[in-house]
Amino acid sequence: MLVVPTAPMFPNNLRVLRSHKGLTQRACAEAINLPRSRLYLYETGRELPRWQTAQLLMEYYGVTLAEIYPWQLHQDLIAQTQ
Repeated sequence: MLVVPTAPMFPNNLRVLRSHKGLTQRACAEAINLPRSRLYLYETGRELPRWQTAQLLMEYYGVTLAEIYPWQLHQDLIAQTQ
C-alpha cells in the first residue's frame, strides 16, 4: 500500500494517490462517479469534498482518513457527521 506523507495538504495527497495508480483526472473521476471538474477543484485545493465524497475517495484509493487528510481537516469532517 502507498503511504502518503501527512505533511502535504489534502490536494497534494490526492494528486499523489492518483498518479501512483497511473490515472488521469478523468479516469479517476469516472471511476467514482464524480465530475472531472470537481476532482480538479479538490486536487487544486479550491474546494474540499463533503464527507460522503471523501469516503468514496478513501475506498477507491485504499487509504484511511488520517493518510489523506491533514489533522485540522480531519476534525472538520468528523464535525460534519455529527
